Amino acid sequence: MKQSDIKGLWRRIAGRRQLSMRDRSSGEEFWHVNISPIGVWGTIAAFVLVICAVLLTLISYTPVLDILPGYRTQSQRIHESLVENIMRVDSMERKIAMMMDYNEAVSTIMNNNTPTLQSTVMTDTIRYDKSRIMPTRADSLLRAALESEYGEYSLAGSRSELASEAAVFTAPISGDVVKRFDPTQGNYGVEIVSIDAESSVAAMENGTVIGVGSTPEHGIEVALQHADGYTSIYRNLSQALVRKGQHVKSGEVIGNISSQPRHDTDREQTSRPASLEFEIWRDGTATNPESYILF
Repeated sequence: MKQSDIKGLWRRIAGRRQLSMRDRSSGEEFWHVNISPIGVWGTIAAFVLVICAVLLTLISYTPVLDILPGYRTQSQRIHESLVENIMRVDSMERKIAMMMDYNEAVSTIMNNNTPTLQSTVMTDTIRYDKSRIMPTRADSLLRAALESEYGEYSLAGSRSELASEAAVFTAPISGDVVKRFDPTQGNYGVEIVSIDAESSVAAMENGTVIGVGSTPEHGIEVALQHADGYTSIYRNLSQALVRKGQHVKSGEVIGNISSQPRHDTDREQTSRPASLEFEIWRDGTATNPESYILF
């Protein structure tokens, strides 16, 4: 394209035209304005940009979209989000329930019992109908794998590991637990009946004697203070072999228990088995001794 053609095109685009208003009869001019084609297009483009900016501002800072038909409002989006979260929670609850049922079934099988299927019937009151589940070959294989001494699913190793973890302190005496820890019934410790008529009582851990006394209800009692806030109490002793302020080691004998005479209804005198009332406290709170000691 020649240079003269380019100049002619530019004059047609950028050249000014006069737009005027004249009297039709006299030809007198009342008003005029000079415009060009490129100016007209620029004005239209600027107007479109202003309209777009206004619309974007309304969309960003006002809820104008909520009034448009077919557009989801904020409340609808919140409702849909809540429904999705509720569905996720229900799914997790079902999975947890299935896991709990599976663990209960495994525990039942390990106790040589037959698992039961529990179904709830909704009437005026809730009733539980337990239907027996007949053992299958898979149950037999699972039990064999769990009870085996070796293998990936054997519980023999885990039982020994749990037993070693439970034996944190030394047992004060050897015997049978006849009364277990139950704070709701006022039992803040355990009662252990000795195998022998007389038995020595040992300290459960290294510590210091903080109390030696006697009461009509519990006989002679000894209290030891240990590390990490633990306190052990030994009651129903027939003899105390330590004094207040004395340091003792784990397993060291601190007293004795012996059988005590008692009268039955027929006035025949018998002997009450030797027993020890034993408590463990930590930071002023009673704890279950069987969680720390294997009796």
